[in-house]
Amino acid sequence: MIRRNEAKLTAVLVCLLGLSFSFAAHAAVVWSSSFETGSPGEFLDWDDPTHPFSADGTMPAGRVSAWTIVGTENGVSPTKGTHMYKGWIAGTQSDSHRAYPVLHVDVRTPVVNTFMVYLDADYATMRPEEWIHFGTWGNAEEWAVFTMSVRDRHLVFAHADPFEGEYIGPQPQATFPLRRWVRFTVYLQYEGSNGYAQVWQDGVPMLRAKLPQLGHAPGTNLQRAHWGMYASGSISKAVQYNDDIQICTLSAKLTDLVTEPTCGASTAKRPNPPTDLRVQ
Repeated sequence: MIRRNEAKLTAVLVCLLGLSFSFAAHAAVVWSSSFETGSPGEFLDWDDPTHPFSADGTMPAGRVSAWTIVGTENGVSPTKGTHMYKGWIAGTQSDSHRAYPVLHVDVRTPVVNTFMVYLDADYATMRPEEWIHFGTWGNAEEWAVFTMSVRDRHLVFAHADPFEGEYIGPQPQATFPLRRWVRFTVYLQYEGSNGYAQVWQDGVPMLRAKLPQLGHAPGTNLQRAHWGMYASGSISKAVQYNDDIQICTLSAKLTDLVTEPTCGASTAKRPNPPTDLRVQ
């Protein structure tokens, strides 16, 4: 009887493991970048002067913010490969700082987006309303978006419901860490006029929200995204590094919203030379 029960238990475990493996196999990376192929690399091949790229890492004439691709710099090393994104601010301006590349895709949701961020800023000089951005996601060409930033020392959403997202992390909410790598994992689900987003920080659930902007442009696909240095124009000095960005599609909605999701094997295709990358 014991052996028979053990056999049944073994069969159940094998079945469960098989189901787990099957689900994991359906979570595949459809786009990724660790900035190893230069600019624009895996991003949109579009020379937009409002999002200035500096090939040699110096500030372009007439600009106070820019982005470039670097190796190890000032003691900061890439988390994957030998290169990483750097966006930096060297003065104030009337408009927002916009120093980042842009991704145009057409990827069905639900998706998981993982990426690494290293922020060097001075909270003591930032006013509570000033912000530094980490990520933007949209489901339409018209940029029906929500964003994620640090504001008043804390991680927040914007253009969500609640507007800054619902904080679900450890209490009290800690100051967002500076001068070290932080891993973000963002889960996105677009369903016509309804949407949901949740973010994990270093494996811990931190924010969640509904996405009311979908009401202006209903859809189910992720079509726009960008990461990096986008900030209040009144900020005079800051540096942000990004690395190891991945987007993966899931075969079904997440049911476990506590455990940080992961991506499967890469199926990404990178055109060379790069153009408007669209993944169906």
